[in-house]
This record gives sequence, structure tokens and C-alpha cells, in this order.
Amino acid sequence: MKDAFHGSAHTSVGLDLASRRGQHNHALHPYRGCTKARPRRGVAHTAPQWIVRAAGHCIDHVARITLEIDVPWAAIPCWSGQARQWAHVTVPNAYKDRYDTHVRPVMPGNPVSLKTLVVVAEARASFADHRTGRDCRPTNARLAEITGLSVRTVQRASTTLRLLGVATEVMRGRQRTRAERFASWRVGDRGRGWASVWALHDNRFRALSPHPGGSLLIHKTSPKKSLTTNSQRQGAGRSAAPRRRSLDKQGLALANAWLFDQQSPPWARRYRTGAPWAAILAGPARHGWTPRDLNQLITDWSGTGHRLPDSPHKPIGLLGKILTTHGNLEERPAALDVAREQAELAAARQRVQRQFEEREIAEQARESGRAALGGSGHAAARHALNEIAARRRRRGGGAQR
Repeated sequence: MKDAFHGSAHTSVGLDLASRRGQHNHALHPYRGCTKARPRRGVAHTAPQWIVRAAGHCIDHVARITLEIDVPWAAIPCWSGQARQWAHVTVPNAYKDRYDTHVRPVMPGNPVSLKTLVVVAEARASFADHRTGRDCRPTNARLAEITGLSVRTVQRASTTLRLLGVATEVMRGRQRTRAERFASWRVGDRGRGWASVWALHDNRFRALSPHPGGSLLIHKTSPKKSLTTNSQRQGAGRSAAPRRRSLDKQGLALANAWLFDQQSPPWARRYRTGAPWAAILAGPARHGWTPRDLNQLITDWSGTGHRLPDSPHKPIGLLGKILTTHGNLEERPAALDVAREQAELAAARQRVQRQFEEREIAEQARESGRAALGGSGHAAARHALNEIAARRRRRGGGAQR
């Protein structure tokens, strides 16, 4: 372990707390990784002298000091495939299904793209055991060197993998103790820290099946029936599939604007587009509602004593209930605030306009004063003053004689 100290990326909110909110349709396997309540430090062991002597010229391939940790590996899942399948199949599926609900609320100001996550996952998988995906010990600096990303980006990607439930941080990286550092120096290892130990595995969240023979994730499809010329085509009667209604354009426009508004709650962006919200927002859109009205309505709902979960099970149904409780759509929740702000803006504009007018009046008065300096009155006064000064000079000259 000659790499630098590995700074583990841990958020203030744990995975269990972020994953339990509103997740009633998934079975959550307990997180078996290192936490603040259950830290793991491990025990450092140096290589025996007979191994060092037997290694000979291959001494660089033998770890001179290693950190062994007591981990119940049986409680941590493994990956079902290999490194490439885990990085390019398991991780993207988990990202698409749970990033908005499990990662975005915990890391609101630290987004991670799918492309970056796959690159870091592929680099991290190359260090794991190819059979189980465990004992993955690269440092953040090493991963940053391989991927070409910054160390901070690698830390955010690692935290995202942990929050998505496809990786477990068995032991956090830490600085070596004084005794471990002396032991490292005695065997010629100048490392100052231990890298985190990770286990890469399949999804920890398992969907519950409505019946023993099926699953929400795996759908068993029956083989297609062969079509022959004797088969009769079913007529378009009552059993025919109904036509899909077109989306309300005003509701869709309001939904898209609400999704991209910075003040909208995180669960509003659970869906990638505003199409699922278009039907329920059609009525407010026809009455001229804006994203600010929707956010103010949600704030008023929470302020009147109603419970507002961070990750509701059915966000569309929750918004529908809030709109139903509000009742009259003609009363926009943010109308008074908007009117007050518009009045304040108009008053500020009038005040600025008056300041400009007063400045123009003062400038005109100043120009009039400058022009008056060259007028007939000032010229006559200057002429009289010159005559008085001349008489004084003449009187003074006569007195000297």
C-alpha cells in the first residue's frame, strides 16, 4: 500500500435513511458496510521474513504490510456477472431507477452524470476480485489517474455507487496510526494511509413480487403464437385497446417549467419529462398558474400541519390531493406575493424616475447659472467694480505726491 491516503466520500445522511423514505414496494437488504456507529479499522500485518527472502528479486510484487479486516463477507452480496457486466449493466440500471430518489436528495449540490459514473465504476471493478467483486482497494488518486477525472469527482461517484445500492464500503480509508507507520518504515513502506475496502455487488434493493410466480423486475414472456393464413384477425370491438389521449399542451408546458424550476421539490423531478404531470396540471395551467404557484401551494400545505414526505410513494397522487384540498383554481397561491412584488417594483421605478427628473432640473439650473455669468447684469457689475478700483488707484497716487 504505497499510495496516498484515501479520503472516503461520506455524506451526512446515511444510505439507510435515504432509502427507507417512501420505499414500500422494495425489500431492502441491510447495509453491511462501515458506518459511524459500526466503524472498522482492521489490523496491520507485515510480511514474514521467510516470504521476503523467498521472493528474492520479485519483492516488489509482495505486499510488505497489509491491513486485514474482520468482515462478515457472508452478509455482503456478490456480483452475479463479471466486471464489465456490473459496470455497464447493473450500474446504469440502478442509476436510471433510483438516482432521483436515493442520490439527488442526499447530494443536491453534487450531481454525477451516468457517463462519469460508468467510467469510475469500470475503473473500480478492475481492482475487485473477478469472482465475487470483493476486496476492491484502489485509492482515489489511483482511480483519478486511470479515469482522468479529479479526486473529488471520483469521491462523488463512489458515494453515488454506495447510495444506489450496488457497492458497499466495507472499511473507510484512514490515516495510519503511529505504530503502523513505524512498522511500515521498518519494512520499507512509506505509505501514510490505508485505502478504503469496497465490495461491488448486484442491486441491494429487490422488488417484491405480487405473486410467487412472477417479479416486477423479470417478466416471463410466453412464446409467440405462430400466425397462419387461417387465423382470424380480431375485430376492433369492445375488446380493442383504447386510444391514448393526447397530452394537454398547457399542462405539459406548466409541468416542464415546474420540473426545471430551482424551487421545486426533489420528488417533482422523479420523472424525466413533464408528460406524467400534464393531465393533473391541465386545470391549473388553464387558470394561468406558474411554477411559483405550485411551489407556494406545497409550502402552504406543509405549513398547515400536513405531512409532506421527502420521497412520496405516489407524487402525482399527492399533488392531486393538494390541488383538491385547495379547491378553487382561480385563486392562485402566489398571486398576492406577485402583486406585492410588482407594486414594489413599480414604486422603485417611480422613485428612480423622480431621481432622474430631479437630476435634470438641477442640471438645468446649473446651466442657467453658468449662462447668467456672461449676462448684461454681471457685465455692468464688473464694469462698476473696475471703475471703483481705478479711482482708488488714482487717489492713492495723488496722496503720495
